[in-house]
Amino acid sequence: MACRAAAWMVGLALAAGGCAGTAPGDIGAAGPRRSGGELALHPRWESCAAAAPGVDDGFGDSQDALALPALDDRFQPVAAVACRAVPQQRPSGGSDLVAVEERADDVTALVAALRLPDEEPTAGACTLELPAVPWLALLDAEGRWVRPGVPVDSCHKPRQEFRIAYERLRTKRISTRVLHEIDSDEAVASGCSQQWADMVWVEGRMPGSRDATPGPLPADDAPVRVCVYRVPAGEQGGGKPAGDFQSGGELSADRWAAIKRELATAGPAGACRTPADRFAVLHLPAGLIYVEADGCRRVLIEGISGPGTLLQGTAKLASLTFDR
Repeated sequence: MACRAAAWMVGLALAAGGCAGTAPGDIGAAGPRRSGGELALHPRWESCAAAAPGVDDGFGDSQDALALPALDDRFQPVAAVACRAVPQQRPSGGSDLVAVEERADDVTALVAALRLPDEEPTAGACTLELPAVPWLALLDAEGRWVRPGVPVDSCHKPRQEFRIAYERLRTKRISTRVLHEIDSDEAVASGCSQQWADMVWVEGRMPGSRDATPGPLPADDAPVRVCVYRVPAGEQGGGKPAGDFQSGGELSADRWAAIKRELATAGPAGACRTPADRFAVLHLPAGLIYVEADGCRRVLIEGISGPGTLLQGTAKLASLTFDR
């Protein structure tokens, strides 16, 4: 899917990782090294919003925990708090990114895992995946808290013992705050994504021919969904402009047949320097068709057969696609 990548991690499941010696593209152990000194001791826990505002930017993990000072016996935790950002579906159909604060009161296994030493770095190869690292705070009986370093294995990833202990924590949700919308109710109801990239603009800037003849389009009665997106002014003309959902739904057989007739007579698109304010994506049983509402009114046909095809659209084609 050609939508803009969202800047958030879906949950905090810690991916399996570790070292491997023969996988192509592997590299040696790398990452921030453990800092010396003692953990910062804070007098009273307030909230994730106060202590971990960085979680609100949508990143659900915190790789810097791999370099924080290790937990030692001088601090005796009785509880743990995890701060994270996760998607949450609304009863009405859409979804939001929410910041959640969760507390665990049985932390024996977690504390034991956090007190394990770092393994010596390997001289061999390590896999490239980067397991998520949670933002954790440990609280003692007096209400003071620290943010502990997470022990690493020989590939500088969280030790397996820590991953298992964290996954097995029995937590209670303390608070939930909505950060921003992910999918609107209208987008979900229409079967469209909330955002999509303007691939006509992207393909039009790439060198090489895009005037190949596409394969046969689906039959008149094939299910075709149209999703219309508006490109914010700040996105227009960028490397990969992202459009925001405006409207969508199923095309009637008559309208799809008329669109096909227009496409059948369309010639190759010329050079274009005018970004579109709106574009539509037609989702076919196999393949996609992008149509610009304005700008140069080009059309991009992808996934039918061969390379993507850039065609010159018409006012009639734009009317058939956008006037519903």
